[in-house]
Amino acid sequence: MKRILVVDDDAMNLKLAGFALKQYEVHTADSGIECLDFLAQEEVDLVLLDVEMPVMNGIKTLESIREKENLKELPVMFLTADEEIEKVAREEHLSVQGYVKKPFLPQALLDKVKEILAD
Repeated sequence: MKRILVVDDDAMNLKLAGFALKQYEVHTADSGIECLDFLAQEEVDLVLLDVEMPVMNGIKTLESIREKENLKELPVMFLTADEEIEKVAREEHLSVQGYVKKPFLPQALLDKVKEILAD
């Protein structure tokens, strides 16, 4: 079973993502720091990462993920309400697989995740 880590500081978004992705093994983190701690101990097939979070935002979190040799190729998708995300998602060095705009529909999230994990 594919493992997904959903990182968002909003508990409702974590619940909604867990519901939408119930066919996968879903783990959650409510901060960039918790995400990095989890990835230091566990392997996942995909990270869904909120862009706007306090302390360490999604972009800083992703930069930290990409600095780790064993995580350079880890698929990451942004979850965001940010209008500028299309520009950020095109940043080559971040190697983002895509994004889903919030608020998201469960089926839209599931479809995008299936598309990424099918590659």
